[in-house]
Amino acid sequence: MRLLQAYGVRHVLGMDRNAAAVARLVASGGEGVSLEALMQRADIVIATTGVKGLIKPQWVRKGQVILALSNPDPEIEPLVAREQGAAFAADGKGINNVLAFPGLFKGALEARARSFSDAMLMAAANAIADLAQGDELVPDPLDKEVHAKVTAAVRAAAESAGAPSPSA
Repeated sequence: MRLLQAYGVRHVLGMDRNAAAVARLVASGGEGVSLEALMQRADIVIATTGVKGLIKPQWVRKGQVILALSNPDPEIEPLVAREQGAAFAADGKGINNVLAFPGLFKGALEARARSFSDAMLMAAANAIADLAQGDELVPDPLDKEVHAKVTAAVRAAAESAGAPSPSA
């Protein structure tokens, strides 16, 4: 929620089995809804529940973007979501493990950061998005530049926030 708002997203729907998590979402300006309502209303679905198969194929709407990011098993398989009409679908193996984590961790290590800041996470996301070609949402996972660009962006964000430099 925090990162979505920092990026400029104005309306966030969310659901969780934990009432306290929903209360935090609402307190941050989001709207708590049921999973079925979320699937009916959301254009972009970001799932991080850890519940394999949580999103039923029949709930996917034509044109939705589905990021089922749980590892090792996503809330819905990307191929199934696309077969149901999703404009784009990906899982944590492709987004987190391949595109984000290698450069994110290497950039943090190079900057000697003790934790990830919002700026570091946004820098990684923006670096990945900047490498996407044409109408792609993410770059080719085999693009050798991805890790280097994400690493450099994360390191720069960490260093500008006052993390010690590698020579410190």
